[in-house]
Amino acid sequence: MKGPDRVAVLGLGDFGYHLACELQQLGHEVLAVDRNRDKVQHILPNVTKAAVADVSDRPALEELGISSFDIVAVSVGERLETAVLLVHHLRQLQTPRILVKVANEEQAAIVKLVGATEVIHPEQSTARKAALLIHHPRAVDYLELGGGHLVIAGHAPRSAVGKTVGALAWQERYGVALLAIWEAGQEGPPVPPAPGRVIAETDVLILAGHIDRLRELRKMK
Repeated sequence: MKGPDRVAVLGLGDFGYHLACELQQLGHEVLAVDRNRDKVQHILPNVTKAAVADVSDRPALEELGISSFDIVAVSVGERLETAVLLVHHLRQLQTPRILVKVANEEQAAIVKLVGATEVIHPEQSTARKAALLIHHPRAVDYLELGGGHLVIAGHAPRSAVGKTVGALAWQERYGVALLAIWEAGQEGPPVPPAPGRVIAETDVLILAGHIDRLRELRKMK
């Protein structure tokens, strides 16, 4: 069985640094690269390998063996010209997946035109997540599925506490599916609830539905 993808992160600003560290924690082999020696020294204990190099220089990329990596994440701040040049080099090196951090939709369109397979817009994603968590005050996290459909993890409204899953009948009343429940202190994953399961105040409910349907639950006290 193939192990986790090998990932190279080019550019160690705040986003690139944390991306590299998180990927390493998840079990990936991570190469972190930046022209700033201090940044490279700082991240070295937290990744598989770190190197000082000018990532816009194709011979430097070849020397680092970038062509052997499954994924390359490009995080070079606001330097669009550098990102475009890097994507061009990576396409020539036949990199299977090229992820590029962008600042806006215009940059996203440009890097996709030159060959980026995916773009990451962290400011936009963070702002949308913050807005949705404010909009659903009981939510602790969420996943967007597209088309306005969400999976939300959140605390139950007070009016649901002490009632059984069957009695709530949220699927029939609101079109919202209760996929699973995570109990406080539970070590394993959330589990699908039986109709007779009583909702506790400390439960985290995993709900799925359209944002308009979930809005109805949001109004519940």
